Amino acid sequence: MSKEHVTIMIKGSVNDMFGEFSYFLTEIFPELYQFCKDHNIELEYRDSFYSISKEEMENNRLILSNLNSIDFDRTFFICFRGQRLGWVPSENDVDKLTLEVFPELVNYIGTISISELSMLHALKPFDKYESDKLIKLPPVKHALFYFRNPNYLENLNDYQKLFYTNSIMGENAEVPDMNIAKAKDLINDIKNEFDSYDDIETQINIRHYDGIWDNELSRNDVIGKYAEKYLEINSLSSNGSIEFGKLFGDDAVGCFSDFKCEGKSLKDIVVEDFKEALISEFPQNFN
Repeated sequence: MSKEHVTIMIKGSVNDMFGEFSYFLTEIFPELYQFCKDHNIELEYRDSFYSISKEEMENNRLILSNLNSIDFDRTFFICFRGQRLGWVPSENDVDKLTLEVFPELVNYIGTISISELSMLHALKPFDKYESDKLIKLPPVKHALFYFRNPNYLENLNDYQKLFYTNSIMGENAEVPDMNIAKAKDLINDIKNEFDSYDDIETQINIRHYDGIWDNELSRNDVIGKYAEKYLEINSLSSNGSIEFGKLFGDDAVGCFSDFKCEGKSLKDIVVEDFKEALISEFPQNFN
């Protein structure tokens, strides 16, 4: 049985997804880690925000870092999406180096969010320059998408909606609302396209889930819990979990405390999906 290594990062519109990120890292990852260990697979979790350097932030290379984090291991792509479109970078948010490495970005900057850029980069063949050589990146091998249902929105006040919807974007919120619906439809379209070809190995799985809302839960407490666990599993020093939380705005009382999917806990569903993908990817480790 060969020794394998897998690195995973969760993608999504960060401001409204810390409930899911924390849930994944504290509830789901430990079980997946042990399952992988039992089958001689080393499982590592990295956060694309913790991996961004100060230099990258100061030089408008957030997109470069984000897309490179997908290329670090294109085995798995895990994405959570809710009712928020997320940040749409403009030309001023992208430096020359980023466009040199990813020349196709000129077709998307200012039109789609960074979450959609990540999705396209993962699922579509993408041009990239490495060592002055243009290569065509293939799609990731396993893409797991989880779409949060909107029924929790009735429990949110106007301030909470700034974090979980597109209200912060002004009176024309219906425009980004429509755009995120189109983005989710696009994933379904790509899945249908891939399923119709025998020579494309990419497996795309799409689930819809519900978030259990707790109006008394502190959003920043959840962010802090996530940061603490992240530092722990990666054996990093406590070098700024409070500062990490401050990156995402003021505290808003109210957050997700649990998640359900298809009559089960979301944990059971994600673990089931991930195990199935692992067995498909590394069959030699499960004989």
